[in-house]
Amino acid sequence: MSKKQDNFGRAARACHRATGVQYNRCWEWAQTGRISRRLPVPDARSPEQRRFEALIAHTLTDPLRDGQLDGAVLGFQGALPDGDRLTLSLHPTMANVVVAALLPRFDAFYGGIRGVPGLRLERRHGAWALVDATSSAVVCLRHADPGWQPSLPGRDRGITRIWADAPTRLSRPEGDELAEWVSDGRTRPRAAARDLLFSRVLRRPLLINTAARSHGWANTYTHHTHDIVIEWCCGVPATDVADALRRSGMTAEREGVDSSPSGHREPHPERIDLGDASIVLRCLRASWCRGETGELGLAAVATEIRRRYE
Repeated sequence: MSKKQDNFGRAARACHRATGVQYNRCWEWAQTGRISRRLPVPDARSPEQRRFEALIAHTLTDPLRDGQLDGAVLGFQGALPDGDRLTLSLHPTMANVVVAALLPRFDAFYGGIRGVPGLRLERRHGAWALVDATSSAVVCLRHADPGWQPSLPGRDRGITRIWADAPTRLSRPEGDELAEWVSDGRTRPRAAARDLLFSRVLRRPLLINTAARSHGWANTYTHHTHDIVIEWCCGVPATDVADALRRSGMTAEREGVDSSPSGHREPHPERIDLGDASIVLRCLRASWCRGETGELGLAAVATEIRRRYE
């Protein structure tokens, strides 16, 4: 095997492990220069697509938290990252909750918008898609049941369903929320680096899902608009997950995106940094889940999580 073919094979294997795309297709991508050992998973090309995907990844952390099934940390079990056309394979049981969490609505009790501002749900080419009302950005959804119909949230006290009331335009509260996401009190290039990093999270579900391999769930949350935190009690070390993500091109530079931090910060083996944004990975090395008592506790937690989706 030539050195070039060896590089093609390594890139294809890395792409397959990160996304679930068939190896032969990944090999074709490597041969045509769409992926490489440096970046084995294709990036979104446009800043609008990267921003839309970043918002989806960041938004899902809080509503899912420690309520995942079968290790689907953000509710997805595979990805087809075909340039600016990303297709995500939904966990079939989590699908309705994932979609509902993304739909934008104004929560009067919270005093702001929940969900992804500008996101709308549309039927396209026989499948459901998440589309951006402000651009051509789109994320297609794949479900194990071809006839799946999302169970959409009904009206509730204190909740304004923006996605239903303004299906083709951006509402003013959404515009304000998006402006804050883009600026966040920082310079625009830093926001671009964050969008690139979080978009890459969404495009590598199989690597992200290794965090929940032990018991089927992980704890996900954010401190602010520039981080995503993933915690799990035991199993694979956080450094192993971080190393696998780095090898998949998570921190690879991209032309036109300033990925340098605005200030100095020490690198950490359990943190993925790009610009001022971070993916924080924590294996808590807990002991509560071990032994006979631990097994009983795990069974109770698993039962409680499944009830959330009934």
